[in-house]
Amino acid sequence: MASPAHALVLSLYTRFSGRIAISVGYGPGLLEIFPFVFEDTCGTPIGTAALAVMVQGEREVVHLYHLGAFKPGRGHGTKMLEELCLEANRFLVPISLSPVPSPDGTPPLLDDEALDAWYRRFGFTGNGHLMREPSAQ
Repeated sequence: MASPAHALVLSLYTRFSGRIAISVGYGPGLLEIFPFVFEDTCGTPIGTAALAVMVQGEREVVHLYHLGAFKPGRGHGTKMLEELCLEANRFLVPISLSPVPSPDGTPPLLDDEALDAWYRRFGFTGNGHLMREPSAQ
């Protein structure tokens, strides 16, 4: 039986048919990373996410390696993170991440400080490495 953290990752990974082929995370001591194309309620691709189950301390958490909207500035990142947080609440699983802008050669939409503040709006706390505990629904 899958742990709650694995169940959370698989619930999102199997919901969306778009997969991103990467060759990281497959080997002794490495994590299996699940990257996928996130879709809105109409089935339109709006961005990408990459999740993995990690052990931090004595518990499993879902680590968010990547979250990126295809068209930044339209609220798609917010929609994706809201859905991820809802699923984390449903499975009672914490989410961890390290907020780092991923520019594509142009200045990022959000600088380090703004990106950190954006994640905090969703309940993430910490210094450098952020964590969000699940909340009661």
